[in-house]
Amino acid sequence: MFISSEKEQKLLPAVDAKLSLTPFSTRSNLDYQGDALPVSESQDSISTPTIYTDVSVVPEHEKNELEQSIVTIEGEIVRLRKKERSLDKKRRDALNKILDTKGSIRVFCRLRPLISSVKRRNDEPISVWEENIEVKYLGSRKDFRFDKVFRQAATQDDIFEEVEPVIRSALDGHNVCILAYGQTATGKTFTMDGTNDQPGITPRALEALVHQASLEKSCAFTFSMSMLEVYMGNLRDLLGPKAPYRSQESLARSNLNIQTDPKGLVEIEGLKEVHFSDLSKAKWWYAKERSSIHFVDKLICISSLMRITISRSGNDLKAKSEVSKMWMVDLGGSERLLKTGATGQTLEEGRAINLSLSALGDVIAALRRKRGHVPYRNSKLTQILKDSLGDSSKVLMLVHISPSEEDTGETFCSLNFANRARAVETNRELPEDINKQRQKQIREIAQDMRDAEEECQKVRQQTQEAEILLSKMKQLFSAAYELHGNREKTPRSPSANESIPILTSSLPRFMTSTVASRQRQSAAEKKLSSVQFSGSQSFCFSDSRLKTILQDYNKRPQETVVKSPKCSSLEANKAPFLRSRMVTSSDSNLRVALNRHSHRRRMSDLI
Repeated sequence: MFISSEKEQKLLPAVDAKLSLTPFSTRSNLDYQGDALPVSESQDSISTPTIYTDVSVVPEHEKNELEQSIVTIEGEIVRLRKKERSLDKKRRDALNKILDTKGSIRVFCRLRPLISSVKRRNDEPISVWEENIEVKYLGSRKDFRFDKVFRQAATQDDIFEEVEPVIRSALDGHNVCILAYGQTATGKTFTMDGTNDQPGITPRALEALVHQASLEKSCAFTFSMSMLEVYMGNLRDLLGPKAPYRSQESLARSNLNIQTDPKGLVEIEGLKEVHFSDLSKAKWWYAKERSSIHFVDKLICISSLMRITISRSGNDLKAKSEVSKMWMVDLGGSERLLKTGATGQTLEEGRAINLSLSALGDVIAALRRKRGHVPYRNSKLTQILKDSLGDSSKVLMLVHISPSEEDTGETFCSLNFANRARAVETNRELPEDINKQRQKQIREIAQDMRDAEEECQKVRQQTQEAEILLSKMKQLFSAAYELHGNREKTPRSPSANESIPILTSSLPRFMTSTVASRQRQSAAEKKLSSVQFSGSQSFCFSDSRLKTILQDYNKRPQETVVKSPKCSSLEANKAPFLRSRMVTSSDSNLRVALNRHSHRRRMSDLI
C-alpha cells in the first residue's frame, strides 16, 4: 500500500526541518554543546521528531527508520509504475478495438467552402448530411456514404478531433497512413498543412506526438522524419541536395531505391532521415520540406509524402524497441485529362498522377475486401506505403470536393473513387439495427478507455509525488550520515600556495627522507660537533675521519631525492649501507641520537 496522507504529512515536516539545517562542516564545534534540542522546543513542536545535529549522537533506530522508509517508497514506486503500464496497456487495447470496430480503413469527406467570387445558386448540386452526400449530376441524383462528412463550416479543430485517435495509435506501435485526395484547389493542402493561424493535421500531429511522449514515464520515445515526393514515377528526397527540377540530373538523382525485407517492412535506400526530440526542431524541418515542393504549370502533378518514424522502448534494456511509421500524404490533383486539356509534358504528368491514384484506389479496395492478392507493385506510391496500408495498419483517407456547379463532374468522379476505396457497393450498407449495436459497443469501449486514461493519470501523479518524497529522503540521509561520516576521507586538493614535491627517485615515497627529518638531522650534527669521545673513541668532531663520514652521510639523502629513475638497483641500495656505517660507533649516546633523529617519519608520508 502507498504511504497514507496522514503519515506523509508527519514525515515531510521532519524531512524539511532536517534539510534546512546548516551543514555540519560550516559550524563550529562550540555550537553543539548538547546532544539534542532543548526540551521546551521539542514540547512546542510535538509533530516534529527530535532533530540531532551531530552524527555521533543520532540514535541508531532513527537511521534505521529512515533507511526502511526509503526502501518502502522505492518499492511503492515500482508497484505504481507496474500499475501504470497495466492501465496504459488497457487503454491501448481499448483504442485499438475502437479503431478496428470502426474500420482499419476509413474514408472521410470534406466539402470546401464556396469561394466568395462564385455566385451562390438557390438549387445547390450537393446536399450534405452527417455520413452521406447526395449529388445531382446529369439529371440524376446519386447518394454516397462515408465514415464521416465535414460540412463547409467545419474547422481544423473538427478535423483533427477525428484524426487524433489514429495518431495516438501510431504512438502505441501501429503503422498509420493519412491521405488527402481530391481535385486541385479543393483544400487538400490546407487540410494537411494549414496556415500559421489555422494549422493542419501534420503540424498538429507533430505537436501531439511530442507532447504525449513527454507524459509517458514508463517508456521512452525517439522520433525521426523523412520527406519525399513522387513525380512521374520518380522519387525525390526533399531534404537532399537540390537540382534543376526537370533536368535529367535531377531525375537520376531522385530515383531512390525501394527495399522490402522478408517480413514485409519497406525501407527507402538513400532517403535522408533527420531525428528530432522537440517541437521547434520538428517544425523547422517541416518548413524546409514545404519550401522544397515544386508546383508544375499551376497543376499539382506530384504527391508529397512525409514519414515520421517512432521508436518506443521500455525500461527493460533487454527488450527490443517497437518501431512504427506514420505517413502524411498530400496526393496530386485528380483532374481528368479531358477537363485540363493538357498537352505535351503536362499531359504526361497528368497521366502519371492518375495512374498512381488509380493504383492506390485498387490497393485500398483490395484491402477492404480482404482479397488474397493486393496489387502493391502497380505504382511507386503503393510500393512505398505497402507496410502502412495493410496488416494491422490504420488508414485514413480524406476526400475533398468542391461545392461549385462547374466542378460537379470532378466531384462525382472523386466520390466514386471514395466509394471504391471503401469497398462498399451502392445500397449494400449495414442494416440499421446492426449499425446501432456497433455504435453502442463503440461507446462502451470508449468509456472504458477514458476510465483507464483517468486512472493512469492519477497513478502518474502518485508516482511523481512518491519520487519527490524519495528524493528528499535520500538527500536527508546523504546529508546526515554519508557526507559527515566520510568527511575525513574526502580528498583535499592542495592550495595554490602549497608546493608539491616532485620525486624523481625510483624508491617508494615513504623510504625517502623529508624536509623535517633533514632539518632534525642537521641539528643533531651540530650538537654532535662538540661531543668528546673517551677511550678508543677519544677524538672530537674536528677529527678528519668522523667529519668525512658525517659529510658523506649528509650528502646521501639529497642524492637520493634527485637521483634519476634510470639508476640501477645496486646504486639505489648504497644509501642504507652508508647510514649503517655512520652509526657504528660503540658510544651508546651517539647511536641513540643518530637513530632517533634520522629515522623519524611523519605519518602523513605513509598515507
